[in-house]
Amino acid sequence: MQHPPTNSYGTPTPYMIPKRPKQPDFGPGKFVWGDFAAILLYILLFVVGGAALLLFIPAFRNMFSNDSLAIFGVNLVVYAVMFTLAMVLARHDLWRSLKTFQWNPWAKIMLIPGGWFASLMLTALIITTMGEPVKSENQLAIEGMTTEVPFLTMFVVTAIMGPFVEEYIFRHLLVGKLSRYINKWVCAVISIVLFAGMHFIGTGTFEWLSAIPYVTLGTVITLAYILTGKSLAYSYVLHFFNNAVALIIAYTVLPIMAS
Repeated sequence: MQHPPTNSYGTPTPYMIPKRPKQPDFGPGKFVWGDFAAILLYILLFVVGGAALLLFIPAFRNMFSNDSLAIFGVNLVVYAVMFTLAMVLARHDLWRSLKTFQWNPWAKIMLIPGGWFASLMLTALIITTMGEPVKSENQLAIEGMTTEVPFLTMFVVTAIMGPFVEEYIFRHLLVGKLSRYINKWVCAVISIVLFAGMHFIGTGTFEWLSAIPYVTLGTVITLAYILTGKSLAYSYVLHFFNNAVALIIAYTVLPIMAS
């Protein structure tokens, strides 16, 4: 016969239901010199346009049959460099934050397609309410490349390397590390605004309706990053899923609709 537990005085105490362990905070530590180097390199390559200098190297330019493929080649080289640097600097935080799936794993797994669908529906609702859909130059450029760049090559750049570089810069650094000094919700706003604005650098045009998809996506990913304990792994998986689905649609559905 099992007896109830007793305290130090021998008095029976009621059975206690063990509390579920609280999800830890996977927030990264302080900025290191490598982070500043990565930010500076990102600004030089993407904001200032240093990556375009590759197009002025005859040996590089002659590797491609047209300008569209040459521009993709620039993106391939730049993202490969930034992906390698970001992975070296954040690999431990990425691996450690995978543990976020130990807490409510099914809910978090289902929120990946759920978050993507919510972002899509919110974007559609806002655009339908405010005006006609407008595609950004960035989106049009990607869709144009799908007719010339093989799917697997585009997948590596757009779904694997690109999202990790952006999550490292806009979530890991601008929210995770910057929130050690500034309120995390202020950091979240900074991250969302810069994430959306980054997709219009170098295009020469800006339609505010075309920025809505990036704002909604940035908001969903930033909230997911914060609510999962600043999990770089979770925000990366969510961003990867979004880009992978968009890329699959661009290579399969859009050609059928255009024909």
